[in-house]
Amino acid sequence: MDRKAIVVAVIIAAMAIAGVAGSANNSAGTTYFEGAWSGEWDFGRSKQDVTITIGERNEIGAFKTTYAYGWGKSGTGGTTPPGSFVTFGREHDGVFTFWWKDKEGTKRTVTLQKIKEDAVKARLEREGPATSYQRPYYDAILKRK
Repeated sequence: MDRKAIVVAVIIAAMAIAGVAGSANNSAGTTYFEGAWSGEWDFGRSKQDVTITIGERNEIGAFKTTYAYGWGKSGTGGTTPPGSFVTFGREHDGVFTFWWKDKEGTKRTVTLQKIKEDAVKARLEREGPATSYQRPYYDAILKRK
């Protein structure tokens, strides 16, 4: 009888350890922000379509992020052709953030914050000096695709 009790206890202990390890691995890779978000930046005189696609968390805790944009007008009045690039972002306290530097070396930061189950408030911030027709930041509502 004691032998059966020991075997059952060992099996229960093994199952408990496996269950804890499995749940820890599964919860580490998911976030509300994963997926594609689209909308448009309103630059005052013009608007620009934007799609942000956030992939899975990697081993160091960063998310592969693709930023794609449509035709737009530059601050000097010229046109900006559509394009895209890949960077990495992080989530902290319910806010997803990623940044890059443009060709002129100006740092641009995008933050996403949940407002509804299928929508986020996005902010595009521009660091450095701005001209009279540029704002330091632009807000938009992006919807889940």
